[in-house]
Amino acid sequence: MVFLHRITRAWKRWRIRRLYNSSEWVKASILAEEHIFCKTNDLFARDIVIRCMYNQQNWNGVLEFAKRFPLEQNKILADRARGKIGDDGEALPERFSLIEWDDVNLLENWYQYGDTVWWRHPWGWTHWIMPAGFQLSNIHPSLLALATKVLIKPWVPESTKIVTERRGFGTKLALSFSGGMDSMAAALLLPTDTILSYHERSFPSLLSHDLPIRLFDEIKQRWGRDVLQVPSNHEKIRTNHGKQVGFSTDYAAGVHLILLADYLNLGGIAFGTPMDNIWLQKGRKFRDFKESWHWNYWVKEFANAGLHLVMPINHISEAGAIKICQQSDLIESINSCLRGRAGKFCGKCWKCFHKNGPLGRKIDPMSNEIQILLHKIPLRTAQHALWAIQRMGLEYVVPHLSKELIQPLDWWEKAYAPGLDLIQRPWRTTIQENTEKFIPYMENPELLHEVNLFSDYPL
Repeated sequence: MVFLHRITRAWKRWRIRRLYNSSEWVKASILAEEHIFCKTNDLFARDIVIRCMYNQQNWNGVLEFAKRFPLEQNKILADRARGKIGDDGEALPERFSLIEWDDVNLLENWYQYGDTVWWRHPWGWTHWIMPAGFQLSNIHPSLLALATKVLIKPWVPESTKIVTERRGFGTKLALSFSGGMDSMAAALLLPTDTILSYHERSFPSLLSHDLPIRLFDEIKQRWGRDVLQVPSNHEKIRTNHGKQVGFSTDYAAGVHLILLADYLNLGGIAFGTPMDNIWLQKGRKFRDFKESWHWNYWVKEFANAGLHLVMPINHISEAGAIKICQQSDLIESINSCLRGRAGKFCGKCWKCFHKNGPLGRKIDPMSNEIQILLHKIPLRTAQHALWAIQRMGLEYVVPHLSKELIQPLDWWEKAYAPGLDLIQRPWRTTIQENTEKFIPYMENPELLHEVNLFSDYPL
């Protein structure tokens, strides 16, 4: 009887291998799966199953199977599969499957297939789905150098040493537009011919695109302006370094516009970064941003790529941005909540607390997330959060912050006039005129200069 079982198992192995050798991957895999827990055929069957998945380019299937059965050969196939997919699992074109990161000629890591730009970085692949007619071959090398820097500078020092010819400045301005309160305030201050472009996270996450896309529809209907949306998965790059999904550097949010600069004839890229993150360090201590290493480094890097680095609301706080948006005909559609769905904001996240709450929108200040952040010292986005607490009359919720809430903070809603000097002349006049239509200037800018909250805690 034992001999008969051996013959039967041997015959089944022969049949499976014959199907496999005949490239009948599906049939071979189905038969092999029946034996993955068989004491005598298990290793053979598992090897056939994962190889069938690999041959069918089922990269995610290979990764899952290798996790389930962590054999050495499976790990090897998993590593190969990982190199053949984008960071969010999108299949990499076969023609790029054997390409490795070029650590000598860093600008040779960019490729295009159809409308998709693929970029090989040291830890895998990232992609952008570009508008029709875009050609990677037409991009000036300095733009590729700048894109590389904003994506991997924190981890690849060599990216700062790329030398290229200087690109000439284009004639148009684009705004890296999220659809939130700050970027909407920037759009309201900038010239009406500014191109609005949205980086669309292309992989599943807690972030919802529902609210911004609804706003884009309103912008099209009321203003007759389109918002250019560019899907990408580049926010996953920093997860290779133990960080949460997000932007690699402050300007990675606009990397799609860097890549599109020649296509759109750009001479400048604007970011909706408010006073809180420009003139205040970590939102709680004043700094002379104009003299900072950060500003002087990046403004030169952008200029080398023929781009002005434009900060249209550097002189406006998040509170000022709220005041500006309140006066827009789109205010009912403007929302900074990243989790809103079906046209409704969540009311329980930190953004809802300090951006929707001051507008009188219903929030839950006792939600778990809001309570955790209100009691975390130093307070996140401290100067603005304190203003929001005062604005909503929630001092009773934070007795531990009573010292920081003694003085009235209504000055935080006003514009900081010296910040206008940071804005390049082609756009400064329009921004200044529009600012004065919406909010007044601080009578005493020294109040900003004196900000030094939670000074016992390192920045």
